[in-house]
Amino acid sequence: MAAVEPHPDRNGIPPTPTPALAERREKFEQLLATKLEQGYDVESQGETEAVVVTRGRRRRFRSETVGNRQRIGIDEQGRVTTDGLERRARSA
Repeated sequence: MAAVEPHPDRNGIPPTPTPALAERREKFEQLLATKLEQGYDVESQGETEAVVVTRGRRRRFRSETVGNRQRIGIDEQGRVTTDGLERRARSA
């Protein structure tokens, strides 16, 4: 019986299959739809990631609002990623 050579980059662990881009896009569309239902607005968007923002409270004597910003996406393994981003002052 021939010996099986270990995979050189992963210490003998076979690589896990990654989801196709179409599957990642579909999962991302569902994630984005959920965020929109929760009241987020899209600041920018790519194929599998977006920056979403909530509207902050209006200040009485300032003409700006400060909201929460998040980067959401689906990584190469098909997992949901969510990262908080720095708040940005926006003009009303």
